[in-house]
Amino acid sequence: MIVAICTMLIIVVVFSTTQSKAADKKPTHHVGLHDRLLDFTDVRVIDNDMKVPLDDIAKVLYLPVEQENNSIYIRKRGIEISYSYITRQTAKDGVPISWSPIVNVGGELFISVKYIAREIGFKTEYLQKLKTLRIYRDDYTHMSHADYEKKLHQLLDEKKPVITQVNPTKKSPVNVYLTFDDGPNQFTTINNKILKKYNIQGSFFFLGKHMKNNESIVKEVFDAGHYIGTHSMTHDKNKVYKSPKSFIDEMNEGTKLILQMTGQDAKLLRVPYGSKPHVTPDMQKLLTSNNYKMWDWDVDPADWKYTDKQADKITQNVRDGVEKAYKSGDRDIIILLHDRSQTTKALPQIIEWLQQEGYTIKTYEPTQHIIRNFLNDTEL
Repeated sequence: MIVAICTMLIIVVVFSTTQSKAADKKPTHHVGLHDRLLDFTDVRVIDNDMKVPLDDIAKVLYLPVEQENNSIYIRKRGIEISYSYITRQTAKDGVPISWSPIVNVGGELFISVKYIAREIGFKTEYLQKLKTLRIYRDDYTHMSHADYEKKLHQLLDEKKPVITQVNPTKKSPVNVYLTFDDGPNQFTTINNKILKKYNIQGSFFFLGKHMKNNESIVKEVFDAGHYIGTHSMTHDKNKVYKSPKSFIDEMNEGTKLILQMTGQDAKLLRVPYGSKPHVTPDMQKLLTSNNYKMWDWDVDPADWKYTDKQADKITQNVRDGVEKAYKSGDRDIIILLHDRSQTTKALPQIIEWLQQEGYTIKTYEPTQHIIRNFLNDTEL
């Protein structure tokens, strides 16, 4: 009995050590999207096919993943892909697939990158030397495979470890979302660089009238992994809220521009001046029928009214607002900022304070939508 127990303990220790080392090991294969290198930490080759966690790729490809009974469903671009936990079989539009594009690994679902990409309208190219599968679309401007390969060399050589929270135990369950309105403009570019420096991502709500003249900035922000949603076309209160039709037209046109420039059908928006009292019940219905989600905010530091010399006041307002939200029990705190000079000056201090306090800074994730609107509309 003693020998048996000792043997089992040795097996457990060896297995745990092996698992720990495997978890710490950097991925040997990579996935790219257009001109980006996706930060997937668990890329596996299963049955000679590159697969990643379904939750991970759902975030970057905006896949609506729903669970019904003992199956999960992905419905996008008129097709339905399902996986049964009972039969462990994948089906398309109800017809079983002869191979396994979705597999269950230790309770976590992994999906074939090549399969899901092609099913929703993307092409793929495998770069053998760098063991990278690139996902792309011809209707989205992207660099050649040769130029992308050169960029990958640089990205993989210079890739830095994720900055950890200074105090991870204090407020680690609390997420903070930095959101930026009114771009794209010159300050959008600077804010993007600041976020990159701290290895974090934000959410940008762009105006259509600015996107038309700054397509390169839109793509730059998208390639950096930030979420982009519409903030209307004009931001003109009289035009946006003139009627339900003018309202939804402003939102649809902005979303269409994002789709044309990034290839992503972004359904999260922020309306000018906040949803209350401007968004009427008829406007709410139109948003819902067009599958939109809407964010207002929890913290408004009023950054727009300060000068560059008053940037410290913006930082202090953020600190006061976030702490107030935290004490009230809010665990997903959305901060309203703008792509302006004074905000750019305050942003490094805001980020450093949030990290020092142990908050987790995140970008918007469509598959994990948080309801946050002044109308308390659970559909939005």
